[in-house]
Amino acid sequence: MQRHTLRKLSPILLLLILVNKAWAVTLDFPEIDVRLQDARVLTNGNKLVVSTEYFKRVWQYTNHGFMTVSITSPENKKEWITQDHPFKTDWSLPGLIDSHVGCKLSRLTANIGNDDGYTSEHIEVVAEMAYDTGVLLRYIIWVYPNSPGIRTQIQVKAVQGLNMDQAIDKELRSDFLHIDWNGINREVAGYYNQTQERNTANLKILKEETYTATVLSTEDYDWASVFTAKDDNGGLVLIKESHKCVNQPGIDTGGFIVDGNGVSVTGWGLKTTDLKKEWRSAWANWCILYAGDDLNRDKNIKIFDRLRYPIDKNLDIYILANTWGSNHRMAAASETNVLKEIRSQEELGIDVQQIDDGWQNPEGIPAMSTISWRPDTSKYPKGWSNVVSVAKENNIKLGLWFSLGSLNELFSKKYGKNWAADLEDLKTAFDTGRFSYYKFDMIDLHSYDELEALMKLARDFVNYTDRTVRVNWDVTENEPRIGYFFGREYGNIFLANRTVKSNTTGYIPYLMLRDAWQVSKYLNLNKFQISIQNIDMTDKQKGNAHLYNHKYAVAIALMGSPLFFQETQYISQQARSDIKQLLSTYKKNREKMYEGIVYPIGDEPDDRSWTGFQNHHQSDTGYLMVFREMNNKEHTKKLALNFCADKKIKFKNLMTGVTWTEKCDSKGQVVLNIEQPADFLFLFYSLVK
Repeated sequence: MQRHTLRKLSPILLLLILVNKAWAVTLDFPEIDVRLQDARVLTNGNKLVVSTEYFKRVWQYTNHGFMTVSITSPENKKEWITQDHPFKTDWSLPGLIDSHVGCKLSRLTANIGNDDGYTSEHIEVVAEMAYDTGVLLRYIIWVYPNSPGIRTQIQVKAVQGLNMDQAIDKELRSDFLHIDWNGINREVAGYYNQTQERNTANLKILKEETYTATVLSTEDYDWASVFTAKDDNGGLVLIKESHKCVNQPGIDTGGFIVDGNGVSVTGWGLKTTDLKKEWRSAWANWCILYAGDDLNRDKNIKIFDRLRYPIDKNLDIYILANTWGSNHRMAAASETNVLKEIRSQEELGIDVQQIDDGWQNPEGIPAMSTISWRPDTSKYPKGWSNVVSVAKENNIKLGLWFSLGSLNELFSKKYGKNWAADLEDLKTAFDTGRFSYYKFDMIDLHSYDELEALMKLARDFVNYTDRTVRVNWDVTENEPRIGYFFGREYGNIFLANRTVKSNTTGYIPYLMLRDAWQVSKYLNLNKFQISIQNIDMTDKQKGNAHLYNHKYAVAIALMGSPLFFQETQYISQQARSDIKQLLSTYKKNREKMYEGIVYPIGDEPDDRSWTGFQNHHQSDTGYLMVFREMNNKEHTKKLALNFCADKKIKFKNLMTGVTWTEKCDSKGQVVLNIEQPADFLFLFYSLVK
């Protein structure tokens, strides 16, 4: 582990410090210069400088905390921070930590780390300050090599002398940037949870708004997770690493407040009453820079997201089937059925069989009445032994569903403390069945203590397995759950229930495609499970899925994490042949696909568009999944591709083997052909140099 360099002060300099009060802060300010590839952390007097080739942020220590005095992009040389900072520190815990409360810097270090393997390697800066009001605060900065941004986080704990009567009931600030809004527009974005109910044309899962007017009064974007300040040359992005959703603020997630002084990021996840004598973490913030247009913004967000939540090719690349979605519900979780499913999935080329709700209870007993989180003996007379044996014979990994709602005190009082699983239940499942993928459902987080307990459980469990498992976080309900920007170091997001017959969750191809398309705007799609349904079993009165083909339904999911939300044994023989061909092709390419970054292309899916995804790799190669929707009447379409303007491209149709070369125009547009509606292209491309 590399540590900072601390140089001794000369006697002359020490004398100057003692004489001149303006220099007093440097007494507690060590000299640091740590590098990790292009990432660098150094101190200069009482300033802390954190930078990469693409990002630079400078703080000044003020005896009240750290105050941002500069953020610049080496790409376009733009300075985002104006002088005359209105506060003496970027953060505030009103009454206990603010510009009127002094502090002493007790620690400033910079070390190389990776959060015990849960994130990419980075330099971690830890600044620890003791405030006069009896609060200790840590300001933690992560800077990754080759990163367009940084991650910051506050930790606090109470010490002797804390007087809670001094606390003021105002919103807590976790970051502040002093920005001159002249010529600067604001864009905000966020995602809805409760995807179970957002399955109609008018209920999208992404919300975006743009504001161009002069800032004349306070603007409070309390629903957003992404904030962009931008001009014609580029922009600055702030992202709240929290479980906030547009329709579900969760636990003190705050927002972005714009006024004449700049932009404040509010919400710590905890309040003054949550202070304890051990360290407690606030929500983290991402600060990202980009030069140029929105495409570069979206690219840099995803680059940073990938650094924060890296892909492990041995754990994160898989095709999973879940027993619930064919509407046989708990009956589908019986041993007899699961054994059929394992054999079916082996033939299709699926990697994982996940057993959903029902394995722990006799038929007719709902999840809320669960007493023991062991396989029900009426369904599994020999426990997991038969399932484990058959799965091993067929080279299929196993997954299991759990409810974790008992972490919520209200639920525990209503249903009993044993109705949902705990850490020991998870350990037992792993020890007896060696399950690899755990769907965490029925979470309902209403306090910091509940959130802290959940994240500790997740880490403790993953650590117990020697990090051989992944979590699938369910966000389908409106209870405060994990959200979109949080918790993905442990796995991915189970995005939506899309079943064969339901008033709210019935599978409609273009709506599933639209959800995935919108997720790919700001997030790495391959960290989200995208549902695949058996179109022959869907309700013909409530949708048009049956008019599409099976390969189309599968193709929608392949730029994400594919999820057969169904019992695959019911897929017809003709459909099985088609699906096997597509999955075989996908599996030959998926490892390379997971190295790329996915972008939405074409028009937003509406059942009438040419639409799809571009998966672009830094090697100037990539993949296209292009869809001509059911009600589109165009055989050919001029489609704009990212990073391809004025470039010659060689294409290969991965389903037919046909190759050809085309020249993109100045807008990156190229003509593509799909003869029939409700069909798609799965292409590999490379830029011809």
